[in-house]
Amino acid sequence: MTLLKRFSPPALLTDFDDIPGQLEAWDTVVNAWFDSSIASEKSHVKSSSGGPGVVQFYNPARFDPKGALVEQPIPWNAFPKELLKQYGRARALIEAVRLRTLDQYSRAYNQPIHKRTFYRPQNEYCEWHAVRDPDTQKIIRITFSSEPPEYWRAMFGDQLQINGKMVKFPGNRDKVLALYRELVSPTVQMEDLICKKTIPGAAGNPPFALKGGYNMYNKWNTIYGIVHLCSPPNALQAEIQLGTDATILRENAAGQAVVLPEPLICCSQYGEPDRNSDPTIGSSVNALARLGAYITLPDPVGLYMDHIDTSGWRTPDGSDAAEYVCIVRGSPGMIERLTVEVPPERCFSLGDITIGGTKIDYGGQIAECITVKLVGAAAKLGSVKNAPVHCAGRCCIDPHNTVELKNVPNRTPSPAGTVDAFSTQASLPEPPTPLPSRVTAPFRRARWVPNGGI
Repeated sequence: MTLLKRFSPPALLTDFDDIPGQLEAWDTVVNAWFDSSIASEKSHVKSSSGGPGVVQFYNPARFDPKGALVEQPIPWNAFPKELLKQYGRARALIEAVRLRTLDQYSRAYNQPIHKRTFYRPQNEYCEWHAVRDPDTQKIIRITFSSEPPEYWRAMFGDQLQINGKMVKFPGNRDKVLALYRELVSPTVQMEDLICKKTIPGAAGNPPFALKGGYNMYNKWNTIYGIVHLCSPPNALQAEIQLGTDATILRENAAGQAVVLPEPLICCSQYGEPDRNSDPTIGSSVNALARLGAYITLPDPVGLYMDHIDTSGWRTPDGSDAAEYVCIVRGSPGMIERLTVEVPPERCFSLGDITIGGTKIDYGGQIAECITVKLVGAAAKLGSVKNAPVHCAGRCCIDPHNTVELKNVPNRTPSPAGTVDAFSTQASLPEPPTPLPSRVTAPFRRARWVPNGGI
């Protein structure tokens, strides 16, 4: 291996190529995301000998661990697990397409503008928008996107903030407008895309949009169409930070390694435990870290739709349903945008196709057939000898309504009406204890202490 010369845009998209200085600015920002994530972990690692440890996540533009790089795809399902847990599948299909306001996402978003800013509650790094026939209300087209909002802010010429430092992109607003007109509607106007008032983030975090800059929550990306991701957790920078956090080895209060996806994410306090994506990413990356590997995200860094499975689909005329799936942006294995639509000459609509015997009436039925992925990469297995560190927090759950895990940092009281989750679940069984006879004792469950260590 050699040092990466420059970070590429997600899926090797070419929109930046003819904008002077744009590719260089993107490289600067991605480098900064890697560097800041790595710096945030340095105080949390220790070596097995007791001294300072090594952050196993690395920036491929700054460090070459030498040796072969083994890539590991990390897949998950595109339909929001959080909605399934809260509502069950029938209602979740409906809730997934109901726009919400930012104040519904978090109490931290409590400004008046948050109450009138809409987002899609599709938080698995894959979002969609459906178009229906105005007369029959049958679905005629569904568009899915995994494009990060940072990419479009950069193309618009916004500033992106990393650790208080602002990186200004040259951008090309006319190109953004042209793409919106191509991807959503020819009636999009420039003023539709410009933020009229700053949309602040949570305290201490950068704003979602600055006055006069790009409005990622504009109506053509929420109410009337989709261009890129807009659910608050669906961000590229968050993916890099999560990957870095997941390389920290963890142990519970009993000194056992924490490895299962939900206990690990609660222990480490990264991401959201009720999603498909975050626990899957975290546990997969952590498994590589436990092998003593150096770990990174290979270029081009992004979250992608990997594939769509049409094996259970049936069309009215017997045609192959895969014919109606079109990759619009990206490429197979790195899909950033795809549409599912039946051409008018077929004399039937998308809503006449069945999946598992049921006609398509919600985009979520197709989302259930889509696999999203992140790709991790590991080098020099066994070369890093870090020791596990104690949990940073825990999860609590309402024993009478066990659909939601609540992240709670250490030394923070459990929310009223909740108990510690996983308090009777050992992360790894202890080895059997030999008895004097030839019979071997069964595994013993570890005793979990009540201070919330996982």
